[in-house]
Amino acid sequence: MTPLERRCRWLLRAYPAWYRRDRTGEMLGTLLEASGPGQSWPSLRDARALVTGGLRVRGWAWSLSMLWVAAGIVGTGYDFYITTKPYTWADVGTGIEGWSADPVAVQIAVVLATAASLALLIPALIAGFIRLGGWRPRSWLRIAAWGGAWIAGFALMYQAEVWGNYPANCPAIGGPENCPAIGSPAVVSWGELGICAAWLVLGAVMTSILAGPAHPWKVPGTSSRPSAKPAAGRPVP
Repeated sequence: MTPLERRCRWLLRAYPAWYRRDRTGEMLGTLLEASGPGQSWPSLRDARALVTGGLRVRGWAWSLSMLWVAAGIVGTGYDFYITTKPYTWADVGTGIEGWSADPVAVQIAVVLATAASLALLIPALIAGFIRLGGWRPRSWLRIAAWGGAWIAGFALMYQAEVWGNYPANCPAIGGPENCPAIGSPAVVSWGELGICAAWLVLGAVMTSILAGPAHPWKVPGTSSRPSAKPAAGRPVP
């Protein structure tokens, strides 16, 4: 296997397994034929087309849930980050410790993650119910699993918010005259890293629940019955 073929196969993982099962050979052959001689990396255009195509096939319910998971990871990671650095009393007024000393890129990422985690809370739940066909009797098991995954994500958000209330036990909460500069505590709050790992596991669980096609009857090649071919010399009725 050439380096180009290996990297193209990694890009094809943007598509769900049920899609790759029947079309990996076709898509991989097209990519290799379109590549130039000696090329070891797929072009940016091909990579972008594969990723966007994979997202389109996975559906908007999966995209919303993964955005929610990513927002939870970013927010919880920042909660861990602020326990490792000092901050001034002026930051307490903003409600986010160490905010004034953070780079602008970090501030933007935290604001976007916070907004996304709140804005996608209910839409992600509803999108999963619609995708899994909550109105079909045979979908109740997957619906229950999806509801449980959503509850687990909500619990992770709540726990990160509780642990992110730092430092709740600061002895100098009386005011800036008593504590002009609040330093980082001696013990770093490592629990947030566990929550980040739990978010990653939750993302894998949500992907597994949404693993099947949204509309199985529209997927070619899923029928177990071979197509009938008319015998030679006989008209098709």
